[in-house]
Amino acid sequence: MKFIKPTLIGMSVSLALSLSACSTTDGVVAAESVQNQSSALTYIRSVEGIEEYTLENGMKVLLFPDASQPKTLVNVTYRVGSVHEYYGETGMAHLLEHMLFKGSKNYPEITTEFKKRGMATNATTWLDRTNYFEIFDANADSLEWALGMEADRMINATFTEEQLKSEMTVVRNEMEKNENSPSRMLLSRMSSMAFLWHNYGNSTIGARSDVENFPFSRLREFYNKHYRPDNAVLTVAGRFDKAETIKNIEAKFGVIAKPATPVEPLYTVEPTQDGSRIVNIKRVGDIPFVGLSYHAPSSLHPDAAALRLLEAILSDYTRGRLQKQLVETGLATGATNFSFLLKDSSQFLFLVQGEKTGDLKLMEETLINIVEDIKNTPITEEELKLAKLSLAKQADQQTKNVTGIGMELSEYIAKGDYRHMFYFRDLVQETTLEQVQAAAEKYLVESNRTLGRFIPTEKPVRAEIPAAPDLTDILKDYKGKEVAAAGEVFDNTVPNIKSRLVQTQWQEGTKINVYPKQLRGNEVVINMYFPSGTPETLANNSTAIGMIGSLIRLGNEKYSKEEISTKLDELKSSIGFGTSAGVTNMSITTDSENLAETVKFFGELLSAPTFPQAELDVAKRSAIASVEAQRNDPKSIASNSFRKALYNYPAGHPKAFTELDQQIAEINAVTPAKLSELYNSHFNINNGHITVVGNVDAEQVSEQLHSVLSGFVNDTPYEHMPLDLKKTQGEVVSTETPDKANAQLYIINPIDMHTQHEDYLALNIANAIFGGDPFTSRIGARIRVKEGYSYSVGSGLQVDAVDKQGIFYAIAISAPENMDAVIAAFNEEAQKVVDAGFTAEELDRAVKGFISNRTRSWANDKAIASVINSSSINEIDLDYYDAQIEAVQKLTLEDIQAAFVKHIASKKINVYKAGDFAKIAE
Repeated sequence: MKFIKPTLIGMSVSLALSLSACSTTDGVVAAESVQNQSSALTYIRSVEGIEEYTLENGMKVLLFPDASQPKTLVNVTYRVGSVHEYYGETGMAHLLEHMLFKGSKNYPEITTEFKKRGMATNATTWLDRTNYFEIFDANADSLEWALGMEADRMINATFTEEQLKSEMTVVRNEMEKNENSPSRMLLSRMSSMAFLWHNYGNSTIGARSDVENFPFSRLREFYNKHYRPDNAVLTVAGRFDKAETIKNIEAKFGVIAKPATPVEPLYTVEPTQDGSRIVNIKRVGDIPFVGLSYHAPSSLHPDAAALRLLEAILSDYTRGRLQKQLVETGLATGATNFSFLLKDSSQFLFLVQGEKTGDLKLMEETLINIVEDIKNTPITEEELKLAKLSLAKQADQQTKNVTGIGMELSEYIAKGDYRHMFYFRDLVQETTLEQVQAAAEKYLVESNRTLGRFIPTEKPVRAEIPAAPDLTDILKDYKGKEVAAAGEVFDNTVPNIKSRLVQTQWQEGTKINVYPKQLRGNEVVINMYFPSGTPETLANNSTAIGMIGSLIRLGNEKYSKEEISTKLDELKSSIGFGTSAGVTNMSITTDSENLAETVKFFGELLSAPTFPQAELDVAKRSAIASVEAQRNDPKSIASNSFRKALYNYPAGHPKAFTELDQQIAEINAVTPAKLSELYNSHFNINNGHITVVGNVDAEQVSEQLHSVLSGFVNDTPYEHMPLDLKKTQGEVVSTETPDKANAQLYIINPIDMHTQHEDYLALNIANAIFGGDPFTSRIGARIRVKEGYSYSVGSGLQVDAVDKQGIFYAIAISAPENMDAVIAAFNEEAQKVVDAGFTAEELDRAVKGFISNRTRSWANDKAIASVINSSSINEIDLDYYDAQIEAVQKLTLEDIQAAFVKHIASKKINVYKAGDFAKIAE
């Protein structure tokens, strides 16, 4: 459970934590909130495949069926977020989100049920809304249960004061984690400075004093006030029986009465800013940041579309003005622009990452000049065209994931109406150059800026923020566009895949796997894996070869990087390149219509990379900045500690650990000539594997790919480089990180294990019970739920099908003063397994979770492409996966206890931690 606030360069707002068990006790249930007879759903309208209904109690229902996707999303969005908090209540919406996983009157163990049913679940809190969701493999029983549970916890949540005390410390640890990030802290402070009165200036996670001290009764009042049917929208998306689902919605939600008092409207309006503002933060760190914030109108205002286009023009990582004038000139190592286009007056933000020894004043002055001098450097028609093309591609790709759209709708529901998602998409494409230019000149002015400097001026120029228009009037005649083409109803089971899978091999050595299937939006997914090289040929070259992949897309003899990005936007396609010591991974995501042209373009990119010096310089500065950022970051320090201690490779080996200064030296030594030499000598298709999923002709797509790859053959040998770790036990490495509120722990032990090992499945299930979930696992229930020491805690296995050695790991974050208690709790829970083993209930839940997770992950066609390619690489027949399911169902308590004791509990743990531990002794 997290608050969402995108605050890092390149950060995408996404959440994917699985939630599990929390115990509950009886709670307060308002008897008048339930009526005896359910009300019927009333159909309102249909927009682009989404059917809208209402209940008599005021709750809106959105149904978005797609039978081709064998999974279902249930998402309940409440129009309540941190903006609704009163004085002394900051963080209440977010903490309440946590508390609603403690159970309800008729569903006391909801997180345990999530685990049993293999549901991917979570909740998110943002400024204007909170949403709760479950994604699961499509089945009527789970859907009925999810609807019933969400209806019950809407009015019958049973969280107690005792549970609040425990969860409060978890949220506090989440705060401490965020305080470790310079960019997060800077943006949070900028928001609080930019808004004088509106609650958008408050961090969603809240003030520590409020979270630690607000009375339990006020949290209950907040819940009773905002969690109600007329303040909620239910979205059901994916595969489901519509008639049965409507019946269940009417039975579960229709019995809830509409409250007698209406939802209270908000009325605070942020006054026009009357001068530039400044905020400075002085904390330990290595890399400087500069940020700008400008007030912007509501996302419902027409100017919001112009600002969205302006954002794309300024921040595009290949064509954008920030990239060109800040990053590529060497003034910055990273720069981005993003907007919080919200229901009320919003923010338009810039964040620039500097260099440790860079000219910060010049970087700041240049940034301000780029942003506030658009009047003299106007937006061009070409920039607008490319921005619209990029945003159109994003919108087009988004329609291919029904459950993803179901989640995205929460943001527009918070603004007032889900239809605005489609309306805004269309408005962006209709916006003119004059409107974009006018918006830039209107809002990006000095008096509207928060940097932070206050500069008195005789004639201030101010940006008046217009009021939000009436959304009902805007959308009264809106119909939306045609529904995206549906995918084929054909589930990804082993028998189904094998019945269609076409496998061939090129004479050069590459194996081709083609799985013909009609995907949503006629999508085609291609994964490629090309291994090459040996420890000798790659010695001292891992840094250089790791930079090749990112630079291939940044220009060659035929295309500039801008032309490459534009071409891919025109093709509505994505091409990915990734290189590391020993392997090149590449991918293509396109559609049937653009497949041939995209493959041809892919070949052109591969045929003549030049690794331009200017682009290499930018990449080197960014890479060095990333290395420098590790010097005081507890997570990076603890991670580097275990690599340094356990890696057993000789100096110069491609996988050997290197110190930060050595990494920087290796980055500085990279040249275009070296990259070309490595590319020409090590990229070949002698041992490759390619998997294609989509509605394609197997022979034709093989010929298309072969025509652009057949020339990549050379004599460089290939040798797999296995994981090689020292069999160390009982090592403790503790590193001081002054002024860091959060400490990081890694427990890392080498184990003799691989996926074909006779103990693998037993150990996998044992780990799932011990640390596979932050709530229901042994260490999660102890360290997070009961003790409240850590927001993030868990354990896992890092093993594969080839290497005979693997890793058992456990991770946790905590306040430095709690770290010893976290380690002690881990050891105590491990000893309990040795003494008493696991329970039958735990085994049953873990096995069902293993099977459900497999089913759910295989519902994703991109994941299936990876499964097929991995099976090809490791020479594993797909029947292996069904055999795994059969084998895991036969496991006994004795099997999993023996595996855990043999491979984990019998070893002294290696501890690698970093934090401000010295402060504890003061």
